[in-house]
Amino acid sequence: MAQIHSTQTSGDIAINITSFKRHLAATNKSPKTIKSYLEACTQLGQFVKDKGMPLYLAELKREHVEHYIADQLERWTPATAANRYRSLRAFFKWAVEEGEISPDSSPMANMKVPKVPEKAVRVLSKEEIDALLKVCRGTSFEERRDLAILRMFITTGARRQEIASLRYDPENPLENDVDLDAGVARVLGKGGRDRLVPLDPRTVKALDRYLRVRARHPHTDMRLLWLGKKGRLTEDGLRQMLERRAAKAGLDHIHLHQLRHSFAHYWLADGGSESDLMRIAGWKSQEMVRKYASSTAQDRAIKASRRFGLGSQI
Repeated sequence: MAQIHSTQTSGDIAINITSFKRHLAATNKSPKTIKSYLEACTQLGQFVKDKGMPLYLAELKREHVEHYIADQLERWTPATAANRYRSLRAFFKWAVEEGEISPDSSPMANMKVPKVPEKAVRVLSKEEIDALLKVCRGTSFEERRDLAILRMFITTGARRQEIASLRYDPENPLENDVDLDAGVARVLGKGGRDRLVPLDPRTVKALDRYLRVRARHPHTDMRLLWLGKKGRLTEDGLRQMLERRAAKAGLDHIHLHQLRHSFAHYWLADGGSESDLMRIAGWKSQEMVRKYASSTAQDRAIKASRRFGLGSQI
C-alpha cells in the first residue's frame, strides 16, 4: 500500500477538526448541530491563521480564543457569539478526551460564555392563532395540509425540524410516527431522543382529512408525512407556508418558533405543570421552561392572582 504524505501533522487544528467531525457523526449528533460545531471550529482555524497565531492545538492559549470570540461579538449578535463559544467548548472538550491537549492546557478551561440579553418573543394571541387557522379552511390539498401542520405546531409545541421530519408509513409501525387512533405522534428531538406528544381531537381530525387527500398525491409513496408539489415539504417549506398564511390572514411577520413559545405560554396559563411541559416540549432542564415563558410571566402572574388571590376569596 502506498504511503500517504501530508503537510499536516496530528496537532494541526485542521486535521483535528476532521476527526472531531467523525466523532460527532459517531455520537449521532444532528446534522444541524454538526454544522454549527464545525462552522465555529473552521472559523477559529481561519482566524488564528489570518492573525498569525499558533496553528497547533497544544499551542493555543486562552487569549487566542478570547480574541476570536471578541471578534464574533463585534461582527454578530451576542447570541451568535455564545453559540460559537459553546461549539468550541465541545471541540476542546473532545480534544482533551482524545489526549490531544491536557486538561490544564485547554484554552477554554476558565472561560465564561458571553452574556446574551434576553429577547422577549411575542406570543400570539388566540385571535391571531384563530385567524391563521381560518385561512386554511377548505378542501384543497394545500388547505388541508397547512391546517394540519399549523394545528400540529399549536397542539404539540414541537420544533420545526421535529415536525418537518415526521414519517408516515401505516404498514410499518417502526417507520410510522403518527397514530391517530391513539391520538399521539412520535417526534425525534435533539440528541436523537424521541418522545410522544399528544394530539387533541381537532388536530386528529385535521390530520385525518389531510391523509385522505395525501393518498391521491403523486408522491404518496414517500415515507414522510408532509408533501409538497415536488415531493418532501422541507423545513424551509414550512417557513414559507407560514409566511403565506400569515399574510393572507393580515398578520405581521410571524415565525414558527413563536408557535412553540405560544404553546408554552398557554400551557402554563391554563394551569399545566412545568414538569409535564418539559416532557412534552422535549426540554431536559427547567431553565428552558423559564426562558420560554419569561416574556409573558407577568401576565400569567396577574391573571393567577385574580383567580387565586386572597382578595377574591373574602
